[in-house]
Order: sequence, then structure tokens, then C-alpha cells
Amino acid sequence: MSACQSQAPAAACTPLPAGSIPMPTLAEGAAALNISDAVVAKVAEMLAEEGDPSLLLRIFVTGGGCSGFQYGFAFDDQSKEDDLRVDRGPLAVVVDAMSLQYLMGAEIDYEEALEGARFVIRNPNATATCGCGTSFKV
Repeated sequence: MSACQSQAPAAACTPLPAGSIPMPTLAEGAAALNISDAVVAKVAEMLAEEGDPSLLLRIFVTGGGCSGFQYGFAFDDQSKEDDLRVDRGPLAVVVDAMSLQYLMGAEIDYEEALEGARFVIRNPNATATCGCGTSFKV
């Protein structure tokens, strides 16, 4: 089953092109990415400040951090051929194929607490994380 075939009905999905990196198998009905309402609300607020509601939220994984890999977030004005696109209300989230293999099934959330506000990724593929939660190991 492809990542898009397993998307929950609340989110639309654009499939990866043939020959892309093989993705982990998800349980029937499981979403490739789970985007919380808090993320949708916060990013909508940030896009209003940017003055360009057409921007996409790009989530990616890079090498580094104290556990081996780290998460990144950026606004992008276009999606690429190998991106998975998840539309959640007015928000479009894109993830490149290389990053998606590490993020498959993850929950993307936004939290405001005494320590501050931040985006949080709850990643079922991570075998260890650092104390601050921004890097992980598979």
C-alpha cells in the first residue's frame, strides 16, 4: 500500500513518483503524517504574518543533532517532484522522499508551555531522542 492509499480521509495526498525510495508499510487507514489542529492554527497565523497564504510548510530531516538526525521546518513556495503533500484545511505540508522514510506515521504538533512554544514531532520510527526532542536516532 502506498503512503497515499493509507491517508486518512481528512487529508488529501499527492503520491510519490514511481522508483522513489521505498516507504515503510503503514497499517490500513493509518496516515503517512498526522498534522494536529494546533499546527494548522499556528501555521495559518504565521502565514498571515508573512503575507503569503500560498506558502507550503516543508518538514525535513537532516543529519546532525546529538542523536544523529534532526528535524527542520521551513516555508517553501513550491513542492518538488518527490514530495509527499498533505493538505489539512488551509495548510499544505510537504515532505521530501528521503525525509519521509524517517517521518512515516509521525504526529506533527505545536505546543505552548512554560518552557516556550515549539513544534513537536512524535515519531514512531525514532529509537532514541535527545532531551530537547529536536534530534533522534533510528
